[in-house]
Amino acid sequence: MRPSPPTAAFPVEDIVPVDLPPWIAISGGVELRVMARAHVRLDHLVPEPIASAPRLIVRFCRRTFPSPEHPGELVGFVIHQPFHLLMQQQAWERETQVMLACVAANYVWRADLDLLAEAFRDYTSSVVRQLPMMSAVMMEIYSIIFVPNATLGVSRLQIWLPLEEFALFSQSDGRNNAHFDRGSRPASAAAVEALKMVTAEEPDSCSICLEDFGMATPVLAMPCSHLFHAACLKKWLERSCSCPLCRFSLPQEE
Repeated sequence: MRPSPPTAAFPVEDIVPVDLPPWIAISGGVELRVMARAHVRLDHLVPEPIASAPRLIVRFCRRTFPSPEHPGELVGFVIHQPFHLLMQQQAWERETQVMLACVAANYVWRADLDLLAEAFRDYTSSVVRQLPMMSAVMMEIYSIIFVPNATLGVSRLQIWLPLEEFALFSQSDGRNNAHFDRGSRPASAAAVEALKMVTAEEPDSCSICLEDFGMATPVLAMPCSHLFHAACLKKWLERSCSCPLCRFSLPQEE
């Protein structure tokens, strides 16, 4: 982030991170999980005319499962986009199609990819409605695409979303197959507390923030043996009880 002009008081503590609940969308057995974090400026501290342009960073992670054609792999993509695209429907529609094609076109049927791109846009539209966009300094959108061994049935979009948004989408045209995802409830505090810190035995990366960690780095382990930065995983589990890399779920908060 570029430093603010000398005339603008822009201390770090005036930037507030805001996490948005995750959504899950599935089509043809391909699963897309998406969540967002905004870094929001407190309106009354920085005058609008001298505020710098917000940044938009889209972090994709593609997880494929072993098959004769595609050995199992975990690949990360970081895509920078102009922030104003979030507010321009047609331009954002084009860009989401391009982004998802870049990430998964060789692994996912086109019909499924189009439906998942639609769900991705629905999520970002929800983010725009919930946040004071003019006060945003940066928006990070985290997406994980799980690709199965083979397509599972016809292309049909299902969306699991937070309860407070269920009524809006379930009553909209084309949204009568939306569901409230009970699996996306937070993990129980006791289950999170019971997770073990371990030492990474080889260099890897955290699939939540996509940052690398080296061998012998202390990391937090899920019971499924997937490893993450402790802060990243604990923040994720505040929103979803499922492992970010597989469908293993911790006990849910009651």
